[in-house]
Amino acid sequence: MKKFGSKYVLGACIIGSVVGAAAAAEPSATDAAGRAAAMSAWEETLRQDAPAMEGCFRSSFPDNGWKATGCIPSPKLPLRPPAITVHKDGTITARKDGALTVGNGVDYVAGTRQLIHSTLGTFPSVTGLNTDDDVDYSLQINTNIDRNPVTCAQFGYSSCLTWQQSFYSTDYDSEQINGRTPVIFIENWFYAGNAAEFNAKGCPSGWSSYSTSSYDACYKNTNGVIVPLVPISQIGKIKMSASATAGGLDTLTFSINGRAYSVSQNADTLNINKIWRRSEFNIFSNGSYHPLLLLNSGAHITVKVAVNDGTSNAPKCLGPNAGYTSQQTNLTLGSCTAAGGASPSITFTESN
Repeated sequence: MKKFGSKYVLGACIIGSVVGAAAAAEPSATDAAGRAAAMSAWEETLRQDAPAMEGCFRSSFPDNGWKATGCIPSPKLPLRPPAITVHKDGTITARKDGALTVGNGVDYVAGTRQLIHSTLGTFPSVTGLNTDDDVDYSLQINTNIDRNPVTCAQFGYSSCLTWQQSFYSTDYDSEQINGRTPVIFIENWFYAGNAAEFNAKGCPSGWSSYSTSSYDACYKNTNGVIVPLVPISQIGKIKMSASATAGGLDTLTFSINGRAYSVSQNADTLNINKIWRRSEFNIFSNGSYHPLLLLNSGAHITVKVAVNDGTSNAPKCLGPNAGYTSQQTNLTLGSCTAAGGASPSITFTESN
């Protein structure tokens, strides 16, 4: 396992004596702020120095680098796409209704002109969210659905579309009767360009079929990594990122409270790096069998989607009908703003 050199010196030096309770409180606040800053830098280092091999990994603050950890089989149940319909003739119909309830095609998405290398999703502000912490949910980073000639040729198809989803799920099988096993994993989608070709060729080896009256598709999940069960009221502490490198790896990273986890696959599994120009991140329900997540009245969430496309250009706020996942919440979208600079991003609000 590759070891990375120490890049941060953690700690604090408190000079002088502490006089009274007020004086004691100031160093404590300073220490907390310093630790938070160091932890944020540590998380960024881990994202930049992602594991160089396919598999499952973990790390703990302040350790540098990743350690291999056990994988578990990912759910075989697909988290199917939304009212963005991929038709059997290869065309796509996006959702057009005016409803702004988040999910099933309704969401803001960060759009770029250049290919996206990575996306970081966070919730900078979460207020009034006191929904029962036993409620299951998912966090998702979703790419665009688009034509991918490289993957088509790789799978022996004349035309196709591809899509990738990165998941944090609070329950591995969406059935709390079996207990709750929180997990992260990547789900890959391949849509056949026409029905006749799909009927003749079927899915690539190791992929599962998923067909509807509108489209013929194949999906494949990575293994999963067991991660902490985060109560829904604490989602503001989570950082989740997805990256795709040509000729390298697709990697999903999840971190909270000084613990980080990642799962990666070979980039040629789907070649999503060839088409990735849109990123969706948000909280949704946990799987297609539980399509609606109900949050309490008074909940207000700010969502930030930071994208790295190799430039400092501000991405576009695409939406509000630009989302990709079929899972939903009862949140209503607010406004969206975009910013460029060192970390280009879009930021938007949603509330109930």
